[in-house]
Amino acid sequence: MNAFPLKTLALAALFALAAGPAFADGDGVDDTVPEILNTQHALRAKLDQRTGEYAKFSNADVARVRRAQDKVFEMLDGVSSLDELNEAERTELSNALSQIKATLASDEGSRLICHRERKTGTNLVTKRCETVAEREARARASQEQLREYAPTPSLRSGN
Repeated sequence: MNAFPLKTLALAALFALAAGPAFADGDGVDDTVPEILNTQHALRAKLDQRTGEYAKFSNADVARVRRAQDKVFEMLDGVSSLDELNEAERTELSNALSQIKATLASDEGSRLICHRERKTGTNLVTKRCETVAEREARARASQEQLREYAPTPSLRSGN
């Protein structure tokens, strides 16, 4: 899967939030630190009240969102621009925003997970993103391939 810039992931994370009444007046795009923080603080207040559409979330879901928000708040503390974050921090921030989006959308399979990986034989580091569903499908395919090509024990008997 192609890598997504942080702005696109922030848009995706906030698209799910835009469905809520607290976010209906914005354009759904948070591309600055203050916008991201304002949106997350408003969401936190709604989750704390646990009324309306936010009453449907389980305690585990609310805890998952709060942990991801805590990570966002910690990463953006003292930061005035997303440009101040290095690539690893941007990846971590996009993962936290994606976790919030997936939990609120009740669609863990569509949650985007990104990581940085070094290409074999080079010093080139790239960002790779895939959804939870894609990651699980790749793991299943790998397991099936291993089972298919694994040597089978011989059932020969004799002297």
